[in-house]
Amino acid sequence: MQVNYLSVGQINNYIGELLERDDITASCCIKGEISGYKYYRQSGHMYFNLQDENGSLNCVMFKSSNRSLRFKPQDGMEVLAYGRISVFTKQGRYQLNAWALELFGQGELLQHLEKLKALLAQQGYFDPDKKKSIPKLVNCVGIVTSREGAALRDMLRILKQRHPKVKVIIAHSAVQGIDAPSEIAAAVKMLNRQNEAEVILVGRGGGSLEDLMAFNHEEVVQAIYESKIPIISAVGHEVDFTLADFAADERAATPTQAAQMAVPDSVMLEEDILEYKKRMTRVMERMITGRRQWLDHLLTRGVWRDPLGITNIYQKKVLGTEEKMLRAMSEMIRSGRFSLMIQVNKLDYLSPLKTMRRGYALVEKGRDLVVSGEQVEIKDRLNIMLSDADLQVEVMEKEEVKRW
Repeated sequence: MQVNYLSVGQINNYIGELLERDDITASCCIKGEISGYKYYRQSGHMYFNLQDENGSLNCVMFKSSNRSLRFKPQDGMEVLAYGRISVFTKQGRYQLNAWALELFGQGELLQHLEKLKALLAQQGYFDPDKKKSIPKLVNCVGIVTSREGAALRDMLRILKQRHPKVKVIIAHSAVQGIDAPSEIAAAVKMLNRQNEAEVILVGRGGGSLEDLMAFNHEEVVQAIYESKIPIISAVGHEVDFTLADFAADERAATPTQAAQMAVPDSVMLEEDILEYKKRMTRVMERMITGRRQWLDHLLTRGVWRDPLGITNIYQKKVLGTEEKMLRAMSEMIRSGRFSLMIQVNKLDYLSPLKTMRRGYALVEKGRDLVVSGEQVEIKDRLNIMLSDADLQVEVMEKEEVKRW
């Protein structure tokens, strides 16, 4: 009797095709906790299990898909995995081929924060060019935090250690809970209205993402950005970043570090002042010594031994210069007179009176000088000017003559 059978590979392939055609398994989203996570650097693929209290599911995420991940998966993380169910034929087991992962719960919160961060950055709240400088010497510090928190005690201790005379203004605020964002923003605005603090510390101790959410609120970011007084953020521990950190003028890893950044160390400052004083004293002593040596050098010069002798030398030079100037001026006057005489002789030679003495005359008709016969008619009365007399005549005849 002949029996129809399928090979192991065939049945596995058949099941795989069924899963690929099924609407649910072909594209699904599965929630679970990561366990057994492994990353193979050479291939770039990731392998892990998704598990809950009722079961476990093998998963693979290939290099082409995990490039876009915005976090590094770790065992214990609760995630949403998007992908399809397929069969690994050689072993006859099914698995999830994941093409996307996102954190569940906290993941949604992180996405919200990323979107809010991008929006606030677009509005200029994190612009580096708008950051204010922290003053070098600060004598009054404002602190926005909870009076009951350990962070305040740490900041006060460091401030008093570094600058015993510093004035501290504490603006109490809740640092977590539904009312915390508005209280933090109001405290920052209050310190700005008082305008007494030279720098403001805004912060709290570390905590979970949910604990720090007050410092991720848009109201707090806006208050920090609009503060006229420089602000140092002091939120959480070194690994914790909030949107308040990006808006502040400086970010400290811890509240303790923020206090250190706010005020100078008075002991070191006094030591620096003493050192500068010593340097200035040495510089002044060198300058005085140099001036004394220069003065001694001047006193050895001849002008101090025989001042009248030096005066006589310069008096002789002045007299010599005076004589040269007088001779030069006399020569200039003589040369000028000679040139003037030449010009006078030239003018005299060209004078009309000289011409008239040689037998020439000037003829006027009325006030016009007659230079052509065309200007004269019969019976016109003319004035003839000779060198020694003026004649009044009447034209009796007129004859045109060509002299040349």
